[in-house]
Amino acid sequence: MEEAAGEHDPLIGATLGGLYRVERLIGEGGMGRVYEATHAHLGRAYAVKVLGEGRADKPGAVARFLREAKSANRIEHEHIVKVVNFDEHDEHGVFIVMELLEGENLAERLERGPLPVDEAVELATQTGDALEAAHETGIVHRDLKPENIFITQKKGRDFVKVLDFGISKIKSPDHTDIKLTATDQIVGTPLYISPELARGVSTIDHRTDIYALGVIVYEMITGTPPFSGQNHFQLLYKHGNEAPDPPSQRSPRAKIPTHVEAAVLRALEKKPADRFSTMKEFCDALQGPSPQYRQRSIVVAVLAAVAVALAVVLWPAGEARAPIPEPGAAPVARSPIPTPVTPTPEEPAEISEAASPAALVRLQLNSAPRGASVAVDGRKKGETPLTLELPRGSEATVRFSLEGYQPKEHRLIVEDDETVNVRLRKRIRRQPPPIKENF
Repeated sequence: MEEAAGEHDPLIGATLGGLYRVERLIGEGGMGRVYEATHAHLGRAYAVKVLGEGRADKPGAVARFLREAKSANRIEHEHIVKVVNFDEHDEHGVFIVMELLEGENLAERLERGPLPVDEAVELATQTGDALEAAHETGIVHRDLKPENIFITQKKGRDFVKVLDFGISKIKSPDHTDIKLTATDQIVGTPLYISPELARGVSTIDHRTDIYALGVIVYEMITGTPPFSGQNHFQLLYKHGNEAPDPPSQRSPRAKIPTHVEAAVLRALEKKPADRFSTMKEFCDALQGPSPQYRQRSIVVAVLAAVAVALAVVLWPAGEARAPIPEPGAAPVARSPIPTPVTPTPEEPAEISEAASPAALVRLQLNSAPRGASVAVDGRKKGETPLTLELPRGSEATVRFSLEGYQPKEHRLIVEDDETVNVRLRKRIRRQPPPIKENF
């Protein structure tokens, strides 16, 4: 296909800027075509992106093209494609010279189906590192999508390169984009567009990229994006107004870790203030607790289990057992054991806060929308997202309530760490029947 296109392509064989001899067509997009070209003096291959015909005479298109070159060059990050030159040819117009990449973009990889969660998190983390660097430089990408995430190889592993900062927004004292921003209006690809961009909000920040990466991670682990529609207007409406299904419901066999699902759902919040404050926070949440935290938790659980086992084995038969002190605690003098008191129905027994870590399980409670009040067995515990620790084997009734939405209850028997995701439905306000008057 490339050779057939190249036979009638006037750029094949041309030398752009007196330095870059065009060899072949390697890609095509909305803004123009990408070719492989060889440097006349160095003999090194580069990718050259040439502004498409009919666009070179449009100031907005040229400005966007120049902005792509400036943005990528300004960030200087290993996970962002390197731009080495920007120039103009008398006959063929403006062009950008970039490093030549070998591999595939994320959209091509997703055509083969969803990715293993570990692979998806790794690709997302590398992408997030690049965007965090862009955000620190004052640049928001605004058009993040699988086609703009290129996967190459480095030292035998997948290595991400983020492409196309053509509609990025640059914030700096010496750079203003008032005219370009005003004419852009709704920017971005509808499948991955943030709610604020979908509504045409003029003031956006780095959190719009967090939302887009959240959509991409959702698609990587489930095989489908959170929203679909028959046209752009349906997609824009859903991104702006509808809550996504939890990934575990969309793909129940994928065994999605609770911390990954919670991170994705938070990144997909409608209000930017409800998302992560930085891209790094999002990536850290995707990776879960640090190895040191996990190791410390395992050690605590093992020590608690060993202490319980020793107490059972070594305690004299027939003698009442006193509570076992935690490691490092001061010894406690034994006192006579009082007669146990059975709690009455009016005074339910409280859950002991000093329960052994091994006997507690973690319950992650999420709702869409966020901010729902959570009550466990009638007692308010906080608002979603909320993490609780309950004794293993206990039964609990969890109630979610939010003004303007129908409440929802879940009856749980807590055996292992679990995540509960609920979607609250809006209350339907029924209009009173019209009053009939007889004249």
